[in-house]
Amino acid sequence: MAASDRQQVQERRYTFPYHYIPTCEEGDFSLTRTWRWGYEYLSYLRFVIGKIESQPFRSLLDVGCGDGRLLVELRARFPDRTLVGIDRSEAAIHFAQAFCPDVEWVCADFCGPLAMPQQFDVVTAVETLEHIPPESLAAFVEGLHRSLLPDGRLIVTVPTPNVPVPRKHYQHFTADSLQRALKPYFVMQDIAYLNRNARAVRGIEWLICNRMFALQSRRLLNTLFRLYEKRYLPASPSDAKRICVVLTHGRMEQPQ
Repeated sequence: MAASDRQQVQERRYTFPYHYIPTCEEGDFSLTRTWRWGYEYLSYLRFVIGKIESQPFRSLLDVGCGDGRLLVELRARFPDRTLVGIDRSEAAIHFAQAFCPDVEWVCADFCGPLAMPQQFDVVTAVETLEHIPPESLAAFVEGLHRSLLPDGRLIVTVPTPNVPVPRKHYQHFTADSLQRALKPYFVMQDIAYLNRNARAVRGIEWLICNRMFALQSRRLLNTLFRLYEKRYLPASPSDAKRICVVLTHGRMEQPQ
């Protein structure tokens, strides 16, 4: 194998910093790092990607991109599109740049009037609005409006009051409160309730990962994930953990 070919093999392994997986801290050795509700995260991320794929677009801005997982997935599907991620966390942006250097990453406060001067066909805010202080939410929504082309689409996901508000969140949203927050600038075209809060889901979660083991059987993992996506990703207003909405520009009104 030529040296350049060997280098490419190594480069392909750097989609994730695997050297950081094994640890030995204070005498405790571990070969795994697990994310207890990772199946839930991936299910709604895939749902959002499906919504994006149904929209014709040449450019997309992900607001509150974090470490960039959504744009990493989109880059693999759309190598010729303009993809930009913005987040105020320097650490998150550094991770995103390392994982996907051919996406444009911006570290800035999105509420600033000059943070993102260009406009995009699609703007996403996935699990972002709950991190915005209520007194800053109007300015944030105005920024979303400013960043979206007149015929573009805004895709938003937020957690609902069916799950407790953790310390890192300011609030969770119902469909009505989300619509009120976005109404000055956007009209809701589609709404989906996601991630059913059910006892059976906790059983799936325990099988995938618990204090005794992390499931390694690929066949069983695939079966459980497909089961979850089919039966428990769709939800209703009374049991949904989150909402996903697709919006368009609305008639400009002065808030009452």
